Amino acid sequence: MLALSCVAAPAVAQSQRDQSASEAPAAVQPTPSPVLPVQSANATPGPYQTYDALAMRGWERPLPKSGDTLLGDKLGVRDALADAGIGFIGFASNAIQYNFLQNDGGYKGRQLYNAQKLTRNVSNAAIFATYDLGRIGITNGQFIFSALYTSNSFNRVDGPNATRIGRLAYYQSLFNKKVEFKIGYFDNGFEFLGTQTGGSLAGGTLGPQASVPNEVGLSYSGFSTPTANIRINFKNHVYTKLGIQRSLPPGGATPEVAANSSGLRFHIPGTGLLTIGEVGWDQPAKPGTLATWVRAGGIYNSTNFNRFQGGQSKDNWATYIAVDHQLFQIDDSKANRGLYVGGTVNYAPPQQNFISQYYEGRIYGVGLVKSRPFDLASIVANANIYSKQGLVARTAAGQGNFKQTYSVIASYAYRLTPGLYFQPGIGAVVHPIYSPRFDTAVNGYLTLTFFI
Repeated sequence: MLALSCVAAPAVAQSQRDQSASEAPAAVQPTPSPVLPVQSANATPGPYQTYDALAMRGWERPLPKSGDTLLGDKLGVRDALADAGIGFIGFASNAIQYNFLQNDGGYKGRQLYNAQKLTRNVSNAAIFATYDLGRIGITNGQFIFSALYTSNSFNRVDGPNATRIGRLAYYQSLFNKKVEFKIGYFDNGFEFLGTQTGGSLAGGTLGPQASVPNEVGLSYSGFSTPTANIRINFKNHVYTKLGIQRSLPPGGATPEVAANSSGLRFHIPGTGLLTIGEVGWDQPAKPGTLATWVRAGGIYNSTNFNRFQGGQSKDNWATYIAVDHQLFQIDDSKANRGLYVGGTVNYAPPQQNFISQYYEGRIYGVGLVKSRPFDLASIVANANIYSKQGLVARTAAGQGNFKQTYSVIASYAYRLTPGLYFQPGIGAVVHPIYSPRFDTAVNGYLTLTFFI
């Protein structure tokens, strides 16, 4: 079940976002999400500094450094590409989950939620490549390309299988990185919000995450749209960022892929313009200075969404706030090592969004074991609150429902070797689906991820 793809794209939690507002969903439990120690490793001397200078820019948190890959500087591949101004990294992730209790009261129908049966949530593969436009006179400019393949065993909830262009974009920084902008085809899932516990990408399973921004039409990993973003960095680690994108269709990835299999279609009938704005304070960890990241933002979408009680709204929107703070440090040479706490709140109007509220609390440790500086241990608790109107519309006559889903999930991301992460986890999910009323699930999670 852990057969590897050659490379993979980052996975974002998925739940109702592949459903239209009036469509009865299969489940409410999102899929796992990746994690990695905050800001990955420190800078590595020698040729790795050259490779890392070519890393993809613009994400709120970066991919791992080239020293944390299976290939590293072996075989001369990165050297040859770097000589031509090209950087690359491959990323693969495979995740499964299973409800050990199998306690659905003799239910024999089709699968309704993740882990009800052994579920392969994530089998993703991607390769990211960049070109330093300084080679042709555009200082601090970068061309970005990525292609990806994604598949799931439970498509009705976790999204369609697809092979698509992930990114085709131009990035530019100005005035010593005081201003950064990016334009082209890419997703905003890793450009805003900061949803990855631990601060960046790698292998791992944390369990449910917020799907509210995706319900509202925000693009996410694997499903890019035409987009333009600008970020302004002020003094004292304060920033503001604004993005505009073509919205995903109501229902998310499934209608997007049906209308735009290559990922390069500019407009899809029935979609409008989505804008997102974020302000934040992002203090990185330094010896004697604890990391703190506070961000808040809002999303507005001009696309028409079906209301549960009939008719269409003229728009949709959401708000979010998130905080992560380092409690203490344990290694002066790697200041990111230590214990962290964080929390997230999302809200979207219940008239057309099935998951209307999302709350999360988290505690996680980076490199807590002296000999394991790159491992990450985490405990994440969250709650998805459903729309009252949505429950009325989507619950079969004579059948009860639950108004919330709660979960607590613990996991440990173990770095087997540079570029290879193994992460088991276990968690309890109370009300794994809103209807019918199934008992609490106790799920096992397992993820294997590697970087090339």
